[in-house]
Amino acid sequence: MTIRLLPALVVGGCLAAISGSAFADDDVAPVSTAPDGGDAVRRGVQGPEGLLAARVLLAMNLSKGAVGEPLSLAPDLFYSVTDRLQLGLVHDGPMRWQSRPGLGLCLTGKTHGCASVYDNIGVDLMYGLAFGSQLHLSAHGAFYVTSFDNSTTMLALGAAGKLHFSDTVALFFDPQIGIELSKRDTADDALFVPLELQFQVTTPTTFKVLSGISGGLSHFGDTVEIPLGLGLVHSFTEHVDLGGRVSFDNLLGHQPDGVGRADARSIALLLLVRN
Repeated sequence: MTIRLLPALVVGGCLAAISGSAFADDDVAPVSTAPDGGDAVRRGVQGPEGLLAARVLLAMNLSKGAVGEPLSLAPDLFYSVTDRLQLGLVHDGPMRWQSRPGLGLCLTGKTHGCASVYDNIGVDLMYGLAFGSQLHLSAHGAFYVTSFDNSTTMLALGAAGKLHFSDTVALFFDPQIGIELSKRDTADDALFVPLELQFQVTTPTTFKVLSGISGGLSHFGDTVEIPLGLGLVHSFTEHVDLGGRVSFDNLLGHQPDGVGRADARSIALLLLVRN
């Protein structure tokens, strides 16, 4: 079995998981009595029925020789149809808020790191499979137009979840296989696995150690990237969260010739607003 067969296995696994829980009760009991935004580590990976949330990510490149190039603004919108089904319109990528700057609205122009002002969009879907004190798990799929200018599209399939070690410590994971739908002769399928080790510092404040892995499947060893970063998110009210992260975008992955491990860096500010 070659690694190129992974997309078929992921598709089959997701379909089997969804079909096995298709007739389950859509009502899911809340895990915390704290206001929305509080006790974030104890919560799952998607919102309760009726929740409308807007997430805006302002990301800036801090890489060697390219500070501020690009600067981008990626807005996402999510709506929970039921406790189990969540839909989204997204502009960040499969690595979520660890995605490199340049997605969504790219603000610094073609001479300063932007391929285009607006060149990507995605539709996101989560379906809850497991809700418990030790594990939350959702089937996760997304369709991305990765570039309007180049007419490239990708289907990402996988599962998002959170493994709870205690009420205040959890590991978030969101592995996906990105299947190229256009220009497959030149574009490679890819693996994306964002990871977050989350700590509930106070009821409204979460500290995160950020990492993960990504790379093209055909030449994974030559394209693998492993970031390492720190993030902090604070819930100011039940409707508004503010956060930020700073990352070495490929500290532990494969390094091209002439590029240092700490050369690729970025910073991002996060605003989350919900009803």
